[in-house]
Amino acid sequence: MTTRLLIVDPLHLSFSSGEDSEKWSTREWFERAIRDIPELNYEIVDGRGDRLCERALKCGGVVLGGSENTAWEDTPFNDRLLDLIAICKHNEIPFMGICFGAQLLGRALGGRVERHPSGIELGAINIRLTKAGRKHPLFEGVSGGSFRSIETRNDAVMYLPSGCELLATSTHTPIQAFAWGNLLYGVQFHPEMNGQDLRNLWQGWTQTGHLNLIPHPYLQRLQKCECDELPQILRNFTKRVTSRVSELRV
Repeated sequence: MTTRLLIVDPLHLSFSSGEDSEKWSTREWFERAIRDIPELNYEIVDGRGDRLCERALKCGGVVLGGSENTAWEDTPFNDRLLDLIAICKHNEIPFMGICFGAQLLGRALGGRVERHPSGIELGAINIRLTKAGRKHPLFEGVSGGSFRSIETRNDAVMYLPSGCELLATSTHTPIQAFAWGNLLYGVQFHPEMNGQDLRNLWQGWTQTGHLNLIPHPYLQRLQKCECDELPQILRNFTKRVTSRVSELRV
């Protein structure tokens, strides 16, 4: 039984990381977490096409990743992705939002998304699971009740949407992960990324012109950042997708 997963990657970047011409891509971040899952058929798109909702209806689950865009602005790009979330909710298609994707999910569910009043959250962040989070299937295999994960954002879901359960928190950002039932999940950190990925991303932004120069305080944080990715979180979501597909076929 094959499960189809749609991964929407608004960053959609691919670069050489330096003089050694080592290639990296945001696509690879997702692929290394899920490529060896048996009978999983995944598609990775950039989110700028006009057939996202049609693609989602043909899949068992959807992941929406990070972006340099802001989730709280009213833009055609955000509207298209909000439509995607609405399609998933209405048709009971499991959905997981990461960083920007989690913020759009929070907005779609009626939560408040805005610039974080304490500024950027950047680097390897200590995140604590709530009582609900420690029992939640999304965090199966995360031991000790806490973990470190990559963050790089100025915005945040500041108020938990009605009907959602808080799964993880941190000192800087009280809402680090949340769930709406057993269907929609948001994590404001990047389980698909490690410390080197974070450095590559910021260097990539200087190549695209998104940044002219990395501010020195940020550069220091990036240089010191040592953190592994957390593939089990994406893999746990994929388990939920597979379970949902099995339920529908019974």
